[in-house]
Amino acid sequence: MSLHNRSRLVLLLGVLTLFREVSGQASRCSPLDTTALWARANRAWSNERGLRWSNDSLRRVLLTLRDRDQAPRAEFGARVGDTLYGRQLMNVDSTLAAEMEVILGRFGLPTRSMVGPAGSDAAMLIVQHNWPLQERVLALAKAMPRGEISPEKLGMLEDRVLVHQGKPQRFGTQFTAGADGVFRFAPVSDTARLDARRSAAGMAPLRQYVCLFEEAGMHVDRASLPPMSRP
Repeated sequence: MSLHNRSRLVLLLGVLTLFREVSGQASRCSPLDTTALWARANRAWSNERGLRWSNDSLRRVLLTLRDRDQAPRAEFGARVGDTLYGRQLMNVDSTLAAEMEVILGRFGLPTRSMVGPAGSDAAMLIVQHNWPLQERVLALAKAMPRGEISPEKLGMLEDRVLVHQGKPQRFGTQFTAGADGVFRFAPVSDTARLDARRSAAGMAPLRQYVCLFEEAGMHVDRASLPPMSRP
């Protein structure tokens, strides 16, 4: 589903990058709790100290793809309603999807042991922005041994696929953006245990996630959020 559609799915990967930037600056959002379970789970996955992976050349390719994906998204908050900008993102995504298709065909899904955490996350990032790859990669990722794919990135991809299929998401990573430029939370299953699922997957509580999303320049319809998660 494209960015310039009147109702479109928006993945919060760019906002997750902003988490690191915003948390080091003055913010109206509560400070990130680096001792929380979600933060420890995220660090455990991302830590590359002492790790060895089998394909460093592929890792370098994936990190370059990641940078190409993220560079035009630096202005996402300010230009989300810009039709031309949306088309530019679509063109970038289409090119990267074709390159990722080649990688999947030659190497399979890049994993932690193959390309390290950063390389695997880069591959998942490209997939997150390209619907034609998502159902295939979700099936591949779920078949991998535990620890080979980031639980956070896997949860995001699962949400993406579920919402695209018209089903409730599980981890609360997906919003829809209407023609009015307002982001509305996509329906989620089992809201009572939502933050517990997020924490286990290495995701911050939804309340904080939404606060930083708003601080990045997005207008969120708070009435669409579960009551317990409204900033």
